[in-house]
Amino acid sequence: MNPSTAQARVVVDELCRCGVTDVVLSPGSRSAGLAIALAEAESRGELRLHVRIDERVAGYLAVGLAKITGVPAAVVTTSGTAAVNVYPAVVEADYSGVPMLVLTADRPQRLRDIGANQTIRQASLYSAHVRGSIDMAPAADRTGEVRYWRSTIARSIAVATDAMRPGPVHINMAFDEPLVPDEGADIAWIEPLVGRVEQRPWTADARLVAGMSTPLDDILSTLDEQAVVPARGLIIVGDHDAEDAVDLIDDLADAVGWPVIGEPSANVGSCATALSHGALVLADATFVHAHAPEIVITVGRIGLSRALIRAVAEAPLHIAVDTSGLWSDPTRSADLVVTSVPLPPEEMEADEQWLAEWQRADLLASAAVEIALAGHGEVLTGAHVARIAAASVVEQGMLFVGPSWPVRHVLNFAATSCRDAVVLGNRGTSGIDGCISSAWGAALALQANGGGGAIALVGDTTFIYDSNALSVPAEELRPDLVIVVADNSGGGIFSTLEQGAERFASVFERVFGVDPQTDVVALAEAFGVEVHPCTSGADLDRAIASAQEAGGVHVVVAQTCSRGQEAQILRSVQQAVGEALATA
Repeated sequence: MNPSTAQARVVVDELCRCGVTDVVLSPGSRSAGLAIALAEAESRGELRLHVRIDERVAGYLAVGLAKITGVPAAVVTTSGTAAVNVYPAVVEADYSGVPMLVLTADRPQRLRDIGANQTIRQASLYSAHVRGSIDMAPAADRTGEVRYWRSTIARSIAVATDAMRPGPVHINMAFDEPLVPDEGADIAWIEPLVGRVEQRPWTADARLVAGMSTPLDDILSTLDEQAVVPARGLIIVGDHDAEDAVDLIDDLADAVGWPVIGEPSANVGSCATALSHGALVLADATFVHAHAPEIVITVGRIGLSRALIRAVAEAPLHIAVDTSGLWSDPTRSADLVVTSVPLPPEEMEADEQWLAEWQRADLLASAAVEIALAGHGEVLTGAHVARIAAASVVEQGMLFVGPSWPVRHVLNFAATSCRDAVVLGNRGTSGIDGCISSAWGAALALQANGGGGAIALVGDTTFIYDSNALSVPAEELRPDLVIVVADNSGGGIFSTLEQGAERFASVFERVFGVDPQTDVVALAEAFGVEVHPCTSGADLDRAIASAQEAGGVHVVVAQTCSRGQEAQILRSVQQAVGEALATA
């Protein structure tokens, strides 16, 4: 067989040996050898192959798959700008700590920088956003080649799944012609193409990397031997990828009597002391002044709410827990950064009233939210959509939350709704790109492992931007996925930020609101997906239930009120919360 075919077959075989179960392929010519080898492996039942014509979609699909499985999905592209289009997903995987392998086909060195067709400088394309970058030499029939190919794949998988800092790895593969298998019988090679016995990876990763939880008082003693655990504390949890973090957070919070405030993808809704409206409570300056924490422990990447950030920045003592190795301290206020959630302290004097006061405030805020939203009648806002969507998630199911307003609406109005389901989002970089693709991949992986139906909650701009994710070959499996689109005709979140002030009214719609002038219902229908338009909360509730019962992929479009009206309603809700907390 020719060198390109031999290399492609060995690489695909080693991927399977190293535990890769899913590969996402964007068709092309230079990657033809890999494509054929992948199709053959799929026919043997060795892997699941996903084919997408849009490389950006392919990349984010791989991100979604790996978020659920913890196993890197491989993305295969041809050369040129095809490789560039994977970049946003690579950046998301980098900042989210999601394992990923990107295999980009390339021209041999002799064809680079001479104007050869579809050839760019892609060897170090993703530079600072990958854990490793390898530019492989073109295959040749010589001793040592098979070991080179297999060890490169095995080592790349180990780097991508590093216990301290998982993430994307880029392998640039130069293929020389011929790019497809030869006609007739295969020609023998100078050395066997087979790998290790018993289907073992070429190189097993046996490095011992572990983070050990330590009692909180012992941790504080590293700052001051005489330190005691403060009685009044908060635990604020952002996006994280530590499997045991939630149980440890629950144990710690219950032992010390501290409230837990979690962003949606923190998945702390089941914690005994978790607050449902903690971000709204923290946004009330009067309450916080009277209930200033003496210590704040943050877990993971936080940043959705200015109130949360302010509470962390102003805390007299801040312990940051970062299991990803990224030193997550956006406020630059951490007194100490640790790699695992602390164990309950062996000694401390708790304030028995502290937790009760926060829980009472949470109940008051909840009642105020209900009354304030009900006061606006049948008006449908993004907050209503978030509450209905989160409440509709089935047990052992999934809620994928898009950025901007949807994720903040879940934070403020449905923070603890999904107690028995997983909540995900592309929180590494919080972009609007790739959300439908990631939700699709995550839903496939979750349901392949026996999980329940999935709901993706996104805004209209986010949906439009990644609508190509709905372009899927007919023979491929569809997940049970209901995509709920909160359609407010553009960038609604800007209405609540500084640029939404009246003094910017003359330019707001031109450069911030930016109505895309797109019929979201018609767009979804163009991809052959069943669409359910809604104009009320009751319609939305029924549409989601109907879509879940039918199974498969559905798009539910909730036409919300104007951005300006929604911003006004949100301000009235926060005012109502403040008035309620004044009685706490």
